[in-house]
Amino acid sequence: MDLKNLLLKNKEIDILANIPDGILVLDEKGCIDKANDKAAALFKYDRNLLSKADINDFIEGGFDLVKQTSLNGQSVVGKVKIESAKNSYFEITSQSVQNCFVVSLRDVTQSYKTITNLMIEQKSSKKNNKDKNKFLVKLSNELKSPLQSIVGFSQVMIDGLGGTMSEKQDKYVRIINKNSTEALYLMNKIIELAKTESNMFEYETQIFDVVNTSQVVAKEFEIQAKEKNLDWKFDASEITKKSIFSDEGAIKIILKNILEICLNMTDIGSISVKLCHPERDVVLAHNLEVPENEEDYNAKVYLMYEITDTSSGYSDVEKEDLFEPYLQLDKPNKKNIVRSIALASVKNLVKHLKGEIWVDSVSMEGSKYSVIIPIAR
Repeated sequence: MDLKNLLLKNKEIDILANIPDGILVLDEKGCIDKANDKAAALFKYDRNLLSKADINDFIEGGFDLVKQTSLNGQSVVGKVKIESAKNSYFEITSQSVQNCFVVSLRDVTQSYKTITNLMIEQKSSKKNNKDKNKFLVKLSNELKSPLQSIVGFSQVMIDGLGGTMSEKQDKYVRIINKNSTEALYLMNKIIELAKTESNMFEYETQIFDVVNTSQVVAKEFEIQAKEKNLDWKFDASEITKKSIFSDEGAIKIILKNILEICLNMTDIGSISVKLCHPERDVVLAHNLEVPENEEDYNAKVYLMYEITDTSSGYSDVEKEDLFEPYLQLDKPNKKNIVRSIALASVKNLVKHLKGEIWVDSVSMEGSKYSVIIPIAR
């Protein structure tokens, strides 16, 4: 039998003393009619003095909280305002019984403060992370200039514009050029990731021709693919609506980063890029919004990229932290770090566009990178 029925049936019996929680009985104006010893102990207040006192004198907005929890049946947390129990927090639940309210109080001070501190720490951690990324971007930009000079001047020497070099000098300069180029590429990827993590990336949504944009990006990599004797395929035949509303700059980086990875990992076989509108079941499977009625689903509100290669693929262990560059730091393969940095940037951009990305891969057979993004205004 619940407390409400007990009170109605046993008006002459002081059942409140046997209840483990603090209990108050309030009249319809919010004044305390009855209180048990537990409630007095929670307030650190004389039980007799509680009688006829206003609940608002003890808990901030107390009577409003009581009425709120009585209506919706959900508990709320209230802050104690009297000096004897200052900075205490109670979980409040309430039931309406005829012309009064039966209020249950439970001390949640420690839990509430712990959760509050965790939220403050999380907020502080996010701010610190954002500040670190801003610092990293600024520092990296300072480091880029000397690296670009090393790349540029070493290339000038390789081209013979700095005079004739011996065979040994030429060998050393080429090593300098190769390593500085790789360092500059890594620096650019780190800056890119830092920007997407700290909201420093300049997003700009607009209407543009997605097929044309994708073809321009893909064309750069088609040339490199043919230099490696790879078969190349670009297919946008299923796209009937080329003009979309999204962020062209973000989509370019998404496509570019994935194609860079495919090209670096694929030595034999092919790379293909396909644009299409995804089926409702595919969108639904990746927790994106779709109408409840299947007949109302319009595939043209989403765009899907399917980028497939015949690379060495990923093992099950590699797939677990594919988008986590910080987990790659202790691993010996430097290529994994660069790849994860690029994929982490892609994931951040896709998430900002309210889309989804996933990778299907079989080791030694190849990989398929799938990206879905909404494209309707």
